[in-house]
Amino acid sequence: MKPMHFVGHNELAEYHNAPTFQDFEHLKVAQKDDAQLKARIRHLRLLSRILAFAISLAVLVPITMTLVKFLTTKNTYRDVITTSTGETASRTAWAHNSKTWPTFVYFGVAVVSALLDFGTVISYMFGGVEQANAASHVASVFSWIIMVGNFVVWTVAAAMYRVEKNRNGKSNDLWGWTCSAGARAIQKEFAGEVDFSRYCTVQHLDVCEGEVEEESEAAVEA
Repeated sequence: MKPMHFVGHNELAEYHNAPTFQDFEHLKVAQKDDAQLKARIRHLRLLSRILAFAISLAVLVPITMTLVKFLTTKNTYRDVITTSTGETASRTAWAHNSKTWPTFVYFGVAVVSALLDFGTVISYMFGGVEQANAASHVASVFSWIIMVGNFVVWTVAAAMYRVEKNRNGKSNDLWGWTCSAGARAIQKEFAGEVDFSRYCTVQHLDVCEGEVEEESEAAVEA
């Protein structure tokens, strides 16, 4: 016959503190709530990336329109009467020795930004949960570097684009020229090629959208 075993005070305390069925049920509910919260966070992150991509496109499209218009009309000549002398001269719709590099730099930044945002959206949409979590882990390491880098690039590009407009009193860059009195003076002769007022407005809005892009990059990475 086995000797009787008396339960001590400590063993009784451990028994009473053991997890109950209700504790397991509460754990299941907590795990379910946690999964739902993570799903909502992923959806919000995807939405923020889609918004950032949309803003990138909003910057890219107008600057592309401006460059395409310039490249397709830069060799189109019309006879224009010079206001000061009254003489007729053959010229293009654009300023003499047009300064195009600020527009091309701004265009390049817009292209890279749009491609990066598009790649991020695709990875979130089709990469699956594990890939998204892995991407999130990697992104957490570089997020501040990316944020600062994007912010600096967009700030420099937008500032440079603004500064080069009418630099030293010359409106020979694409934005400055379309908004200048010289362009308005020849609008009638080039009415079928370039609407200067429209492209002046388009480029002004594009710079404003670029500044919004700066803020969106900071918001998405925060």
